[in-house]
Amino acid sequence: MRKRGTGRWLILAALLMAAVACASPPQAELQAAEAALNEAKAAGGESYAPESFSKAQETLTQAKAEMEAQGAKFGLMRSYGKAKGLLTQARADAFKAKEDVAVGKVQAQKDAQSALDQAQADLLAATTAVAKAPAGKDSKADIEAMKGDLEALRKTLGDAQTATAAGDYATAKQKAEQVKQQAAAISADVAHAVHRTKRT
Repeated sequence: MRKRGTGRWLILAALLMAAVACASPPQAELQAAEAALNEAKAAGGESYAPESFSKAQETLTQAKAEMEAQGAKFGLMRSYGKAKGLLTQARADAFKAKEDVAVGKVQAQKDAQSALDQAQADLLAATTAVAKAPAGKDSKADIEAMKGDLEALRKTLGDAQTATAAGDYATAKQKAEQVKQQAAAISADVAHAVHRTKRT
């Protein structure tokens, strides 16, 4: 009888220990998920893999909320099984985001180069238009101002090319788009001036 009683107590003790283990916050899993997300961020996840990176962030946020909810419960009522599952998923999502960065960078590089090529063409067109603009008495100051603007755009285009070489494709594209817009505006101003001159 004593042996049976001792066996029951051992079983109860084992069950209690298992319950306590399940009620312990999954700190190791949390740290692993956070580390994976930080690696994805450092690789450029926010810029080059925004969808998968955001998914990883959202899953990690859900896991933390679940951990907080379980932490507010009475000790033996806590269960971090769902939180562990979310943390595992968050870590997997972060790894995928890091992998997606490589694909995203290739596309970003293509987009930046395309914008650069168009910016160069638009800047050349604007430069040619200003060179052929009628240099009348009233338009001389405007033409000089346009030449100054063109010089500034050449510098911006150079900055875009430098950014491309450095792998900062987002900045390169942004600067190239700026050159495109302003060069097109200068060409439009010259065309308007030529049209006005012909009418007079």
